[in-house]
Amino acid sequence: MPPGIAPPLLLSQVENTAPFLFAEEGGPPYARVLRAWKAAAPDPEPALLPYFELCMAAHWATAGAYVPTNVDSAIRLKLWNEACPEGTLEAMADVVLDSASWDYVPFTARRAALPDGSVLATHEGTWFSVAAGAYAAMRSRDPERAGRLSDAVAAEVRREARGLAALLEAGDGLGFLKAAALVCHNLGDLDRVVDMWELPEDDPLRRRVYAAGLPGSAEHHPLFARAAEVNSARLAPENHRHLALRAARCLRRRREFLLPVGPFFDDWGAFLGDRPRSGLSGPELGEVVCALLDGMSRGVSGEGYPRALAGILDTVPGGFGDLSKCMPSSAARALMSGALRQAISLPRARFEARWAKLARGVL
Repeated sequence: MPPGIAPPLLLSQVENTAPFLFAEEGGPPYARVLRAWKAAAPDPEPALLPYFELCMAAHWATAGAYVPTNVDSAIRLKLWNEACPEGTLEAMADVVLDSASWDYVPFTARRAALPDGSVLATHEGTWFSVAAGAYAAMRSRDPERAGRLSDAVAAEVRREARGLAALLEAGDGLGFLKAAALVCHNLGDLDRVVDMWELPEDDPLRRRVYAAGLPGSAEHHPLFARAAEVNSARLAPENHRHLALRAARCLRRRREFLLPVGPFFDDWGAFLGDRPRSGLSGPELGEVVCALLDGMSRGVSGEGYPRALAGILDTVPGGFGDLSKCMPSSAARALMSGALRQAISLPRARFEARWAKLARGVL
């Protein structure tokens, strides 16, 4: 058994956080891989290549979910064992190259639309991290494959720079902010794995893409530095790990419940609150509200979670009066407290105008 989570347990973790995947047919390659493993009764002692494919599939299906599978270190580092049979690591590297084209849209809402019709998401960071690991494993063993991986990583870095520039040119301030949060996440993932593998200073991939927000990188773009500034100052607290929302298990039921890029949660909250559309019961919606309040008490998403609550209160049948019956009295009182109530009452147009002004100031 390769080092990592046993296949039956890994599949159960995917089903726990993205149950809708197993109720469907078709879809991206990784979704079909997961269904095939489940249907075939998982081999408890799989060979390395099929196990790597399973871990890749599990991570792509859950990276945008509330409880991602914990296979990051396996697919980035631990499974790349030089002692494995000839051809296995090479086949794994080919899986990584193929995965750059996997459609992640059905399994994440943390994405931003670019003016050319393409999409940017945190899944690019997931791919960066695995591609950097594959490159590091191949750099001496198979320089040609390593070169293809390096070229693919550099091409994606350039695409993300073009995306930021296109949003700037289009005057799409909110789109730029969403993309900035995603790009910073993605480049951070890339740098972390370059460090994890301890690639030397003169390594070709490190010279090309490491710390791309700084002038020393071959793929440096000044917009990366601007994105990092606004991300550190305002966006990072809105897009940190939303651990409190794990308590509202109902949020795992449908892909429509996946959380988008913060702090722009009005539409997400409005969909949840519209119970005829969302299918949430009153008590389940109360759980969501309590989870949001708990997150704010931990310092998470102080701007975005109130917008989610505003969306819920705008659409929930019976309004606050009926919703308050589905939660502890302490939570109902918190919703009506001064500062939070003021944030919830702020019209969406004014909220978004304030963020658009921030974007204009950065740009």
